[in-house]
Amino acid sequence: MANEKITPVILAGGKGTRLWPVSREDMPKQFCKLNEGLSLFQSTLVRVQNSSRFNRPVIVTGSSYVGTVRQQLKELSIEAEAIISEPVGKDTSAAVLLAVEVAAENELFLVMPSDHLIADDGKFFDAVDAAAQSAHLDGLIVTFGIKPTHPDTGFGYLRAGKPYYNRPVSQLENFVEKPDLETAMELVKQPDIFWNAGIFLFDPKTVRAEFEKRAPSVFSSVIMSVNFGQWAEEVFTPEADLFNTCPAISFDYAIMEKTNRAATIPVDPKWSDLGSWTAVWETSSKDEQNNVVGENCYAENASECLIRSDGPVVGIAGLDDIAVVASKDAVLVTSLSNPQDTKQLVVNMKQAGEAAATAHPGEDRPWGRFDSLDRGNEHQVKRIRVDPAQRLSLQYHHHRAEHWVVVSGIATVTVDDAVVDLSVGEQIFIPQGAVHRLDNFTDETVEIIEVQIGSYLGEDDIVRVEDIYGREPIPAASIKDAA
Repeated sequence: MANEKITPVILAGGKGTRLWPVSREDMPKQFCKLNEGLSLFQSTLVRVQNSSRFNRPVIVTGSSYVGTVRQQLKELSIEAEAIISEPVGKDTSAAVLLAVEVAAENELFLVMPSDHLIADDGKFFDAVDAAAQSAHLDGLIVTFGIKPTHPDTGFGYLRAGKPYYNRPVSQLENFVEKPDLETAMELVKQPDIFWNAGIFLFDPKTVRAEFEKRAPSVFSSVIMSVNFGQWAEEVFTPEADLFNTCPAISFDYAIMEKTNRAATIPVDPKWSDLGSWTAVWETSSKDEQNNVVGENCYAENASECLIRSDGPVVGIAGLDDIAVVASKDAVLVTSLSNPQDTKQLVVNMKQAGEAAATAHPGEDRPWGRFDSLDRGNEHQVKRIRVDPAQRLSLQYHHHRAEHWVVVSGIATVTVDDAVVDLSVGEQIFIPQGAVHRLDNFTDETVEIIEVQIGSYLGEDDIVRVEDIYGREPIPAASIKDAA
């Protein structure tokens, strides 16, 4: 057991909206860099990079996030054992069983959400080692319980029972659903109550048998979809129609509440799910007035506030207990003492057809990034960055023409049969329907300003003819996020 490695399974498919406008469906919080440096997903990857303790990670994510996962892995020079691309989200039971089936030869799995903050890795690893012993010797499925620091209505709770063989692992007596405030205040006084962190450690053979016994509909759908799934390099995609028959149910409901192998281990690793701007404020460095003040942000006669901007300069004066979060296209102002309303706010905006509820004006791509600078009825202006030694797909458009002006680097541009090198200040016109591509053959970043003119400017008006990033050349009518 001492030499047995653990395979991290990182769940990265959530669409968190409680940190809007930074986190949106097209770039949820696990991939956002909430502070300078790494995203939460990258921090999770780094946490399990000790090769003497952990195998390469298995990552389960949505199909629309595979490119982002690959890019953030590349930034850290980390290789995954597998990236599992879910055709549609079916909650954590399907995600866990997919990992079990795709990487079943491994002995122990550590399943972790990708969007949590763990500040004390030492205490976390101590709990991992203790849980691994019980999973290996006793066949237990161990969930990690966080000792509550305050009553919180946003978490589910665990109730621990008797310890197993005088070890730190205890029987899991029952789950407590997200409570109202009065119930939460009573729960946190009880010594056997813990927050449910959604972290699990187990032998995959044990969990596979439990799925077959306790959740046969999930088991049959996932097994069949894996049997008919396909690999493309390190990315595995289960067969979509078969996977879509799987019930959407959490691992807690499908297995942990039914099995007689459920156990829990208490741990206090300075954990937060960063599920609200209040949680971000609580875990951030503060000034003398208890404010968290980002770059381009200013506070006067204010206390216990969070001010953050990725866009305009933001100033607040004479205010307490608020969060002001600004991006390039949206601003949120909310109370830090009542942060749960943000999720419903985003639902309301989405129902009203507000594009900013779900999408950013820019996106990271395997080759670099684009940002939309201006948009009208029949025009759009973008800044496009192409990283060294990268290239856009060979493509054409049914509904728009494009005008490119180079503002940094040397761009090699293909338009039909012509290939030209363009330097700073040089430009080229790409007619509607022309097959084109931009290459960066240099070791410097290339940036261009792109002006699109046409009757339709959606990202799905792209027909990809050729691509080096493993994205299939599929018809534009089926593309929703290609470039």
